[in-house]
Amino acid sequence: MANNKKITRDDQLRLRLSKQERNLFEAYAKELGINPSRLGRNIIMSQAESIVNKPFIIPIAKAYKKYLEVTNQKEALERMKTP
Repeated sequence: MANNKKITRDDQLRLRLSKQERNLFEAYAKELGINPSRLGRNIIMSQAESIVNKPFIIPIAKAYKKYLEVTNQKEALERMKTP
């Protein structure tokens, strides 16, 4: 049986967005079929969790980049440079 611990979300985080940014964000949430506030929370939490894992990712990314350089895979290197 799963551990169903009730999470109480009482704290708030406010973001300042322009009208265009807000409309874009709400359109994206609607396209995904998710509540905009939940989408925002999920994005923020995924970014926060990535910071925790960053010390492990950076050496791996550097090693992979070096591998691509050694094997002369220029297309893959270009894809790494573009966000």
